Amino acid sequence: MAFDLDNRSWPAYGAAAWSLVFALFHIVWAMGWYVGLDQETARRAFETTWKLVYDIVIAGLCVLGVCLALSFVQPWGRRMPQWCINFVGWCATGLLLLRAGGSIIQMVYFGLAGKLATILHPMALWELWFYIGASLFIASFWQFRHTKSTIPLGS
Repeated sequence: MAFDLDNRSWPAYGAAAWSLVFALFHIVWAMGWYVGLDQETARRAFETTWKLVYDIVIAGLCVLGVCLALSFVQPWGRRMPQWCINFVGWCATGLLLLRAGGSIIQMVYFGLAGKLATILHPMALWELWFYIGASLFIASFWQFRHTKSTIPLGS
């Protein structure tokens, strides 16, 4: 597998790295180590079964995200059914856009309601993480959709 970080591929590799890091965080959280979270709040949240299942499902989706992002720039991705890559690509970017957009709406609401402490809370850094992921997936998927016909299969 060749990793060529040219101007066309860096968003896809960034999206793959973003997904891998996020998968690792969800796995670690599901195992009971609450890195980057408020320990007591996370412990209480993870006492419920649905939260454990949620983290395992999200970790699996993030691993799928790694494969998706790499399929945008790797030769093996051009040999896969394009309808499949397009479908999963639209779903992934749509979900990330919804998550990031919802976060922005919530931040604006809290700002207008005078709850600046909520916006400035250290947990708000996770919102930035979603903005980065959404941006990387949008850029890589857009690049894939607009350059796939011009990239030869053997490159």
